[in-house]
This record gives sequence, structure tokens and C-alpha cells, in this order.
Amino acid sequence: MVRELKSGGLRFASESPDDPQNFPRNMFIWRSNLLGSSGKGHEYMLKYLLGAKNGVMNDDLGKAGGPRPTEVDWVDDGAEGKLDLVTTLDFRMSSTCMYSDIVLPTATWYEKDDLNTSDMHPFIHPLSAATDPAWEAKSDWEIYKAIAKKFSAVAEGHLGVEQDLVTVPLLHDTPTELAQPFGGDGHDWKKGEYEPVPGRNLPTLHLVERDYPNVYRKFTSLGPLLDKLGNGGKGIGWNTEKEVKLVGDLNHRVVESGVSQGRPRIDSAIDAAEVVLALAPETNGQVAVKAWEALSKITGREHAHLALPKEDEKIRFRDIQVQPRKIISSPTWSGLEDEHVSYNAGYTNVHELIPWRTITGRQQFYQDHPWMQAFGEGFVSYRPPVNTRTTEKLLNRKPNGNPEITLNWITPHQKWGIHSTYSDNLLMLTLSRGGPIIWLSEHDAAKAGIVDNDWVEVFNANGAATCRAVVSQRVKDGMVMMYHAQERIVNVPGSETTGTRGGHHNSVTRVVLKPTHMIGGYAQQAWGFNYYGTVGCNRDEFVVVRKMSKVDWLDEPRHGGLGGDALPQPLPQDI
Repeated sequence: MVRELKSGGLRFASESPDDPQNFPRNMFIWRSNLLGSSGKGHEYMLKYLLGAKNGVMNDDLGKAGGPRPTEVDWVDDGAEGKLDLVTTLDFRMSSTCMYSDIVLPTATWYEKDDLNTSDMHPFIHPLSAATDPAWEAKSDWEIYKAIAKKFSAVAEGHLGVEQDLVTVPLLHDTPTELAQPFGGDGHDWKKGEYEPVPGRNLPTLHLVERDYPNVYRKFTSLGPLLDKLGNGGKGIGWNTEKEVKLVGDLNHRVVESGVSQGRPRIDSAIDAAEVVLALAPETNGQVAVKAWEALSKITGREHAHLALPKEDEKIRFRDIQVQPRKIISSPTWSGLEDEHVSYNAGYTNVHELIPWRTITGRQQFYQDHPWMQAFGEGFVSYRPPVNTRTTEKLLNRKPNGNPEITLNWITPHQKWGIHSTYSDNLLMLTLSRGGPIIWLSEHDAAKAGIVDNDWVEVFNANGAATCRAVVSQRVKDGMVMMYHAQERIVNVPGSETTGTRGGHHNSVTRVVLKPTHMIGGYAQQAWGFNYYGTVGCNRDEFVVVRKMSKVDWLDEPRHGGLGGDALPQPLPQDI
């Protein structure tokens, strides 16, 4: 495979994204509002992923005559509608659900059994089924279990035990995080400048076996690799034979013949919770001691004393139903949670003399990687916003008679909503303005002739949003804010610039990748899921803001509406 990659006979899918063989055909979304909140470049997703009506007012580079990539196959007309199927699990009809082919109604917090915790607080909380899910809704666990069962059945005769060769990044907390300890030498195997070596200047290659007809059996049992390899995290590992036996004793074992026979059973959501609680050092004192002992082998210092007072503590699901329980200190985190100190990041590095997870093992302010130096980011420094060139082509080009101003676009976490997830909740809407809003300063509002609660339009080449204005002295001149997760399904009129319904906070953004997030193989600058890697940077975006001259709800027949004050009609019964 390495030889074929070097010769060009085999290529990565990312090198030819418009080849139909490389399209992402299916997308399953679990409780994520990807198409209504978290997806930067929302209008581009509608256009290229879904092939749906969108508000993109930008031309492809092929039409605009801009610079084109040299290492990716280019087509002038990018394919639209690459996805064949979008399936979403959610307990509310979010924007993502509205764009999905299939919506699987899942249980809410009080209709299912589950665990809830995070690195932001020290307790393990339960979710307990106080009532059954409404109508045809099921818990997340039961939905995925049913999908696994049906998939296993239909796989018979079509898919058996298959092997896939997969690439794995130069991962943080693995030996490959030091694959390029001197930051690389600037050469590229892709250009024939030296040999490609997996795990050094090329992703590691792994052969993965997939037993498709037994997906359900494996989904509902604890696999044997925990017996052989143990468990671990953050670069350390420990034996889990006792914990696997404990899970089997708690949940019972599979008696049916097949690949899972004799393995601990995971039939219910509570069974799944018990597996997590038994294996995690935060909820099993014996595991916590083993985890600290594993770290001691690396540091040469004794750390197990941090968990020894709770070595005999084993938190069960019924325990946290009675009362949320405090976690046990674990080397997975850099803080402690005990009787003397509350969680504080970096505490164990200072007080236990555990090396910091950097190239030097110390707190590091100067970044000496060649890429960081090339971008002038060896030290923390101010960077003015990048000119993304999204406002020039539209400023005063589609006038509506009102003044237009250009402002820096900022999207903080939601103020009147459920965290960063959603705000179309009657209580939240009642506390706020009843729909999407932006915040701008008194001075900027005066320049644009905008007063508090006016309907305004925010737009650039990426798309447009329509909303009400909150004029506030607390907002800095030159910026405009729209809080997360203000969806386009509640109180959103049409856009005067796009001719379609207004969007939300990510309708005017697009994914812009920062090169220094792609370093890899350099200790703390090595890829880790939800840890370090490329993210969509949209703090540099600018938008045009103006007062709307006509608020059009797009409810006329030509827009697919009923027109005027017509009442909703019953659905046809003869389909």
C-alpha cells in the first residue's frame, strides 16, 4: 500500500472529493443539531451535502477565477447533493430533523436510563425513566440496538467477515505523538523528496476485521479484547480481568450460542451504564488505583495514594439514582477530587510532579515548531481578523433603501437557550424576544438607522440571516453578536437578498481551517479527538447589517404556503 501511495496508483479520498466514489452517502446524526446549530458553513452544507434550497451568494472558484488547489482534483461545477440518506435521532423537531430523510424519535431525559457527567463538575448523575417514552419514541440505546439487530439480519448473504485497511492519525498519547520531534524538515514524500513511512510521515495503517452478521451480538455483549488488552487512556493502560468478571456477575452472561456466548451481557441501558461504571477509574476505586500505578511506572513516582482511600468504593447505577456520587480521582484528568481540594486543572502536574503533556514536559509558552514560527505564533500574540472577502461583493449591491454597515461577526454560547443546543423552547423564547436576535452597539445601530427590536438582515457571500435587533451599550462598536442555536424554524421571515427563508448564526460562516492546527506528530501538537486538530475558525468573519424594508413570511402559494390568513389544512388521506 505504501508503494502504491508513493507512486500515485492509490490515493486518499480527500484528494478527489468530487469523485462520486468518495461521496459521503449516508449520515447518521445522534442528538446533534449539525444542520441547525453546530455546522459552520450551513448554507454550503445545504447546497453540496443535501442539494437543498440554500442562500449561498458566492461563486465557486472555477467561476470566480480565484486560485485553485494544486494537490486536489478540481472540477469547475462542484457536485451538489452528495448525501443519499440523512437519519437523525432527536426528541424534538430541530432544523436538522427538518432536513433529514428519516427522523427516529428518541426519549427525553425523564424517559430513559442513562449517565451524565463531564469534566466541568465532579459528580456522576443519573437519568432515570420516570415515565415511558411518548408514542413510538424509544431510548437511544433501544433504537441503536434495534438498528444493529435488523442490520445483522439483512447482512446475511451479502456481507460476512470483511477486512478494511484504515488509516489512523499520528495520535496524541501514542508513540506516534513524537514521530517528528524536530518538527519535520519541510520535505514531502508526496513530492518524492523522501520515503513515506507509516507512523512517521504517513498515518499508521491498520487492518480492521468487521463481522457484519454479528453486529447485534457484539453490540449487546462485552467483547474479549478487554481480557487480552485491558483498558486505558491518556497513554497508560491496566488489566481489567476482575472488572470484566464483575460486569458478567452483575449483568449475567450470554447463554445463546454464537460469538458472544459466555460474554457479559449488555441488554438494557442500565446494563450499559454498569459496564461504564465498572470499567472507569472515576467510579471504581480498584481501577483508579491500577490506573495511578500504571502512571507511576512512567513517572517513577508513587501516585496510588491519591485513590487508595477509595479503593473499595464501587459506584453502581442504583447508587447514583439514590444520590449523585462524587467521582474518584483518576489520572485521566489533571485535577483531583477529594476532601481537601476541588477539581482544578493542572493540580496533579504541580503537586505530584507529573510531567506536563508537552514536548518539554513543562508548562510551555514558547512554541518552537517551524510552522508556529513561520506564522509568527511562537508566542501568544494579537492577530487582526483575516479578510475573508465575503462582504465586498455584496455591500450596497442589493440595496433596499436602508443604510448598510459592515461588522465583525461573533457567535457566543447561547444566553437564552439550553446550553449550545437549542432555543426553540417556549420558556426560553418567552424570556427573550420570541425568535432569533442579534446584538449590536448603540453607535453602530444609529449609523444604520436601526432601533431596538427592528427586523434586520445580516448577510455576506456565504448566506443570510433575518432576525430582530437588540441594541445595547454593552456591545463593543464594530462587532455584532448572535448567540448559538437560534434556528430557522421559529419566527424567521424571508431574506431580501437570498429570496429564501433567513438562516441562523452559521448561515454567514464557512469552514476555514487554520494550518497550525494540522501540525501533528509533535507532542501536544498531535491530533486527538475533541482535543487538538482542525476546527472551523469563524471569528474572522464579517457581515453586512441593515434594517429590512419588507418583512415577508414567504407564506404565499408561490413559496409553497397557503396564502393570506388561510388556516392549516388536514393532510390528504389518499396518498
